[in-house]
Amino acid sequence: MSWYPVSLNLKGRNCLIVGGGKVAERKLKSLIKAEANVTLIAPKINAILQEMREAGAYHYLKSTYQANDVNGFFLVIAATNCSQTNSRIGADAESQAILFNSANSSEYSNFYPAAASQCGDIQLAISSNGQNPYLAKKIRKYLEQKFDSSLQDEVLELGRLRNQLVKDTVGLGEKEKKAFMNDNLLEKVGALLDKIDKNTWEL
Repeated sequence: MSWYPVSLNLKGRNCLIVGGGKVAERKLKSLIKAEANVTLIAPKINAILQEMREAGAYHYLKSTYQANDVNGFFLVIAATNCSQTNSRIGADAESQAILFNSANSSEYSNFYPAAASQCGDIQLAISSNGQNPYLAKKIRKYLEQKFDSSLQDEVLELGRLRNQLVKDTVGLGEKEKKAFMNDNLLEKVGALLDKIDKNTWEL
């Protein structure tokens, strides 16, 4: 199966996690980082999730999963330790064309979170389409070391330069615009890539 890579804007979107353990905790942190509005359903939650709940980081429903709990959510993640429960959640999500991921099974999952890191406006994302998350994590760590935070200022500066060049080329034809961008941006991009290439790394 061929998967379409995409980045989702979850800011302000209603997202649901079912589960109260370490996996749910990890998924919750990533959704909060994306500024999603998160609801978590579980009969009990671990200590860290409890601390986050008390801090008002998400909405908690103390319950087992019930049919149609997925109603009204943009994205749903099943993170329980029961494969049958995760499958029920997936079937409910599929019936309503909701984005769904199961933490322990590919059944019903219609997306897989990538192993991602951020450097300024550059996001590095690696996915194994759910087949080998450990390998995806290792590759992400390799890229993080090659493309570390010390380069963030240069990445931001290149972004500002590119935006200015777009303004400067308004009204030019496509060939002229491409030549102008190459003359003013290509050398700086090449210098940054040389720095990235020279960074050392370890697995």
